[in-house]
Amino acid sequence: MENGKCKMENVKWRIELVNFKTSKDYEYNLKRVIEIIQNSPAGFLLFPEVCLTGFDYENWDEVNKFGEYAIKELSKLNKSFALTLIYNNKNYFCLFENGLKYKRAKYNLFGDENRHFEIGCKPEIFEFRDLKCANLICFELRFLEYWQNFRGVDIIFVPARWGKERIEHFKTLNKALALSTQSQVIAVNSANEYAWGCSFDAWGEGVEFDIDRNISFIDLNKNRKIRKKLNIGIE
Repeated sequence: MENGKCKMENVKWRIELVNFKTSKDYEYNLKRVIEIIQNSPAGFLLFPEVCLTGFDYENWDEVNKFGEYAIKELSKLNKSFALTLIYNNKNYFCLFENGLKYKRAKYNLFGDENRHFEIGCKPEIFEFRDLKCANLICFELRFLEYWQNFRGVDIIFVPARWGKERIEHFKTLNKALALSTQSQVIAVNSANEYAWGCSFDAWGEGVEFDIDRNISFIDLNKNRKIRKKLNIGIE
């Protein structure tokens, strides 16, 4: 990478996946996230869904206000990372790189989320560092229509707060997503539920871990070679 940017001819990322555990103290959570980002040797970090506040429905106004504040604070960081946070009664996937570069609010809500959140926009393909990217927030991972749309994108980000009793579904779906789309899939889950993260390439290989944090490399050129070797109609 040069100045934080990836060259297309040698697209390798050093990434850190963080299965963050959220406390009831929003300020502490934000401070901890910032510390992890600032001290990480990785070029990109991914944090779980709503890691700054959790789904704190009893303090909903405070949650929304804190989300706006958090965006301002996170935008000050000179690093690349993504997470989801709550504001305007929506659950936004936010990707930062010297400021907020992309955001999308969760479309497919689960359980009590339907009583509190407004519906966002359907998952879509977006550009980041001249790469085609997409994201699925937790429950959205189950909807196969998105898998079809995302075939051949470079990276799919999956931040989640996936329930412990369904964690095997999460593990299986992420690997299947990587194989189906022949894309790099990186996912993390809240340690409040079950700490688990992964980085799977187009061959279904990579790393999966059940500790708080993991640093690894991804090679997007490898995925392009796999698409040529195992031609299923994805360019």
